[in-house]
Amino acid sequence: MLAYIEERGKKKDLFSSRVLASPKAKRLAKENNIDLSTIKGTGPEGAILFSNIQSLLSTSPITNNQLPTSKMWRTMADRLTQAWTTIPHFYLMREVNASRLITWREKVQKNSAEKITFTDLLVKLTAVALRKYPRLNASWINENIVLNQDVNIGLAVAVDDGLLVPVIHHADEMNLTQLASSRSGIVTRAKSNKLTLDDLSGGTFTISNLGMYGVDAFNAIVNPPQAAILAVSRIADRVVPVNGQPLIQPMMTLSLSCDHRAVDGARGAEFLQALADLIEEPLQLLN
Repeated sequence: MLAYIEERGKKKDLFSSRVLASPKAKRLAKENNIDLSTIKGTGPEGAILFSNIQSLLSTSPITNNQLPTSKMWRTMADRLTQAWTTIPHFYLMREVNASRLITWREKVQKNSAEKITFTDLLVKLTAVALRKYPRLNASWINENIVLNQDVNIGLAVAVDDGLLVPVIHHADEMNLTQLASSRSGIVTRAKSNKLTLDDLSGGTFTISNLGMYGVDAFNAIVNPPQAAILAVSRIADRVVPVNGQPLIQPMMTLSLSCDHRAVDGARGAEFLQALADLIEEPLQLLN
């Protein structure tokens, strides 16, 4: 009986291999888990064309609550699964007062033609802190800690087909207008699927900001081989003690996810402390 089943399986595989389809159609079908034997082609001798697969993807109803996934999405899923299952994560959280960060943004916006966002300010401050604490700007490669000479900060950007992390190179050497221009450029290219290889290469640290979506706090997955990633929440008014009195202040929660192979808790805490100090006193420390 087993031999009979195996023989039937061989015949089915042989039949599937004889489906006439163009190379582009086969590739697109494979990327979207489509069985070519179920499709009627419109090419010569009934060959399945790339346009047949495209038409199927655009018109086929979703069955069994299963969404088709792109190659980019599956690549993202594989990378995140590998990172989550192989990297020993630990997390440090810190609530910071964003009053002076807000004031700083208002001040620099008046003197800049570029739109300055809170992400731009955070990239600048993070770059300063990374220069002071280079262990957080390191990479875990071949069971060794490698200190990166450049500060290249990646920004997690959500696109229709998944998640991309374009990079602002030499972020510590840029002023805010330059950072804003660079951030705007890579985000626009990410959204329009026009990122270059250079845009996606060389990152040494990543920032994931979900504040614009009203998120209060979250933990991010480290982007290997980087040592850490910073998760940034929204700025929200909260009642906090100031000089012994309860006051309403704009507060923001930072969550630092670290690869324990490259960074220990003390080094991570020192970096987060330095970054929090910069956020709470940016005018004094940077001007």
